[in-house]
Amino acid sequence: MLPLYQYQVINDQEIEEFFEVEQKINEAPLTNHPLTKEPVKRTLTAASLSLHHSTQSEKKSISSENLKKNGFTQYEKDSSSGDYYRTAGNQGPEKISPDEIENSGK
Repeated sequence: MLPLYQYQVINDQEIEEFFEVEQKINEAPLTNHPLTKEPVKRTLTAASLSLHHSTQSEKKSISSENLKKNGFTQYEKDSSSGDYYRTAGNQGPEKISPDEIENSGK
């Protein structure tokens, strides 16, 4: 897994634009946005760690009951069909099918 670096676009816009790029540690920092070619600078950010454990309080905070209580909607993927079914909350459709979304733009 490569480190994730955050960059800021250097321009005169009121709204600052940031983006992230995975790069090797010894790779030189970007000087231009990969798509727009605008000048950029790498910014310092707090480290983000992906750990394979979570505390009891973290598990409780993302539980279906807590998400629903706080107005969030949660979907879980059905591995056999690939569809997503609503498991918490009452906003949005009961089912989201990636195939339907893909075909709706055609």
